[in-house]
Amino acid sequence: MNLTELLTHAGTAPTAPLLEDLTLVSAVSPELTTIPLAAGSMGELVDGYARAAEPLITAAVLTRDEGELIDSCLSALSQDADRVLLIDSGSTDDTVRRASQAHRDLRSVHEPWADDFAHHRNLALREIADGWVMYVDADEVLSEEHAGRLRKVLRALDHVLPEADFIVCPAIVDTNGTAYTENRRILRATTSFSFRGRVHERPYDSSGNTPPRVYVSVRVDHSGYTPEEIARKQKPRRNGRLLALARQEEPANPKWIYHEIRDTLDRTTATPELLRHRFAELSGALEAMPSDAPDYVSERRFDCWVLLCELALGFGGAEEILHWTDRLDAVGGRVEAMYFRSVMETSRLLARLSGLAEQMGEAEKWETPDNRFLLARLFEVQATAALASGRYDLAGTAYHKAADRGAGQGLEDDFSQLRGLLARLAPPS
Repeated sequence: MNLTELLTHAGTAPTAPLLEDLTLVSAVSPELTTIPLAAGSMGELVDGYARAAEPLITAAVLTRDEGELIDSCLSALSQDADRVLLIDSGSTDDTVRRASQAHRDLRSVHEPWADDFAHHRNLALREIADGWVMYVDADEVLSEEHAGRLRKVLRALDHVLPEADFIVCPAIVDTNGTAYTENRRILRATTSFSFRGRVHERPYDSSGNTPPRVYVSVRVDHSGYTPEEIARKQKPRRNGRLLALARQEEPANPKWIYHEIRDTLDRTTATPELLRHRFAELSGALEAMPSDAPDYVSERRFDCWVLLCELALGFGGAEEILHWTDRLDAVGGRVEAMYFRSVMETSRLLARLSGLAEQMGEAEKWETPDNRFLLARLFEVQATAALASGRYDLAGTAYHKAADRGAGQGLEDDFSQLRGLLARLAPPS
């Protein structure tokens, strides 16, 4: 029996404690699906679970001046973390004192900030000798309704895969409701994996590839990207500095260029020339990336393609969009490809329609008594084209010219339908 068969059975008939706990597993990466389980039969696994030991879980929390957040962070872990390792990089407030009051078994380690998140995360693996390590940031709170779930699912995984080295991924949900599932936050203390990356750090194997993963239905709420927290921690400035260091150390790694553009470039105010320059940087790094590059280098490939399309929209790069949306299409990114092609083509059509609406207005200088009514109908078409292309000032002028010449009833019907639609869409007061 393998893990896939066991999880399938648990999902359809969770009739025993082990199977109930395994329903908290939402997905597993392919590498784990065929691993033989600790016992040869389901009956042995189910019966033996009553004697399975409770997992030892240590929460590793990186802090610096988190006094206002640390209480709620640690209090929420009371059912799931036996111990807390606080790695503090120089708090000047009462973070450490308040943390020691918030959890019954806390040890703090003082480690000067080294402009390297991976360094501090790996320190936890050196400090914790046994059990599981769960990384929690101070601005994260384990959902109250999911308290106790982590302990259950880790006990079940220990029972069925006691020797396997893998990472457990909870779901992290921002205050705006955005959920992230690719969070490699829970590792065995004896893991062979280690974190890499000064920022946007993740654990990798010795070759730089992504470890096997188990995704679990455990929710952690994250408040770190509220405007107040971004301002308090000066995250754009901090991340920009760390990304600049990462690019100096690994100039050929496209993911640092990707993160630098994504995190620090204001694409709403950047000039087309700057957008084209950053596009060339990122596309050049991607094209030069070896086909067998490890995940540490290549893992943001899809996101890079999406970002390149966004940049190309900014400078009107139609050929560039078609090139990179072909890449997206080829790997199943059909929604992304359709979006960028549609925006590009719609922009073209709207620009042509706007230009055509302006041209129609020139016909007024050729008006005669014989063509007056036909000109009125032309102004109706002009008003429709202006509305469709967002030229509302032109639409009003064209409507009045049509009405003055005895036309415009069709436009009045359109306006009436638009008013009705807007009234139905308006939020209740």
